[in-house]
This record gives sequence, structure tokens and C-alpha cells, in this order.
Amino acid sequence: MKFVPFENITYQTKLSSEEIVFRIDRSLRPPMGITDMFNVRKLLDERNARPYEGSVNSQFFSISRVISYKNSFLPRVKGSIVKDLNGTKINVKMRLHPLVMVFMFIWLGFTGFGFISFLIFSIQRGVLQPAMLMPLLMVLLGYTLMTGAFKVESLQTKEFLFNLFEAETID
Repeated sequence: MKFVPFENITYQTKLSSEEIVFRIDRSLRPPMGITDMFNVRKLLDERNARPYEGSVNSQFFSISRVISYKNSFLPRVKGSIVKDLNGTKINVKMRLHPLVMVFMFIWLGFTGFGFISFLIFSIQRGVLQPAMLMPLLMVLLGYTLMTGAFKVESLQTKEFLFNLFEAETID
């Protein structure tokens, strides 16, 4: 298991590319409007009927899971559909939203820099203070939160795609 918030997966299936597109399209719903977001019953009904939102065409798709809670680390799934001699290959990339990646990079960078600064200062003084561990704890907590929340969602998406495509994964 990789401990980074992105994944590349290739699925191999016997299904035709047209059937893949049909199955993806059947599991997508159009993005909800502002007024729809306040209708919880509609949101839950839509999520059960069509668990993903996004778009698909004959060669590419871009989807994300419909959830009833807030998760900034929800994977954005992009895929390409390629005809193969043995059926169809689906190349899937799961990534964080670009703004979330930038925010986490800046936040983890500054807190990591703070820890290193405190560590150097403490070594120069010859006194290690417990307060210098706070930036390290912030880095560890932020990284664990980001990676854990991403992985929980990506596992559900990988299982969904595996079943949807009736596929096997290729490493």
C-alpha cells in the first residue's frame, strides 16, 4: 500500500469499450445545483441510484463519488478507455483536487520548516524543549489526515470500478 494521496490503476476487462462507456454513464448523475443540495432526501436517493457524478465519452471519463458529507480529500478520478487485443484496458488516475494539493503542500511545508527551525534553534542552545515537537505533530497529523481520508475513499472507488468493469487489475 502506497502512502501518498494519488493512485494509478489499470483494469483489464473482456467488455467492449462501448459497454464500458454505457456502464459508466449509467452510474453517473448530472452535477446537482445549489437548490438540490438543500434537499437531503433527493441527494440520498440520487446517491443510491447513481453513486458518481461527472462525464464520460468514448475514450475518457472524469468522475467523483457522491457523498452526503464533506471530505476535501475525495479523489478526482480520470480515466482513459483503450481497446486491446484481449478486450479493453481502462487506465485510471485518482488525484486530490488541485487546490487541496496546493493548500496541503503549503501547510505541510510551513509546519515542516517550523519544526526544522525549532530543532536547529534548540540544538544551538543545547536545550530540547517539548514545545518544539508541536510543528512535527502538526505535520504528522496533516499528512495522516490527508492520506487516510483519501485512501478510505479511493478504496471504495477502486472496488466500485472493479465490479463495474468486471475486470482484473494490472500492475
